[in-house]
Amino acid sequence: MDEAKPARRSAHRTQWAAQFAVASELCKRGYEVAFTMGNHPNADLLIISPGGASFAVDVKGLYTKNVWAVKEKPHKSGLYYVLAFVPNDKPNQFFILTQEELNSECGDETSRSRQRRLKKGYTDEKIYALPGIPWAYALKYQDKWSTLPV
Repeated sequence: MDEAKPARRSAHRTQWAAQFAVASELCKRGYEVAFTMGNHPNADLLIISPGGASFAVDVKGLYTKNVWAVKEKPHKSGLYYVLAFVPNDKPNQFFILTQEELNSECGDETSRSRQRRLKKGYTDEKIYALPGIPWAYALKYQDKWSTLPV
């Protein structure tokens, strides 16, 4: 039996649900969390670890299993990513990556997308790879909270 697709919800609602869910998980693990309220170009949360290390987290939220819309960024010291799956009727899921891991996954997906499109007969000039990380490739980062500074 096919799973019913949830009603479309706004990206704004999903992103806020994701940020609060990630902040909650971090607080439960002893981290201090501050929201940037959209006032920081690279991060949604500013964090102090239980051991006193400062770092930033860029949160990307989804409410259905899909591609995480994210792209490679120039290196920023102390930047991490949490991909948060925040569905309406199931438990939240979290996927934690360093910036280097995220950039690598985005580059790999661009290559996979290019190969798929070339196989379909598209020319290289017409290839447009939507930046992101497919659900299946994010799974290896699920609940990797140990990636974050302590």
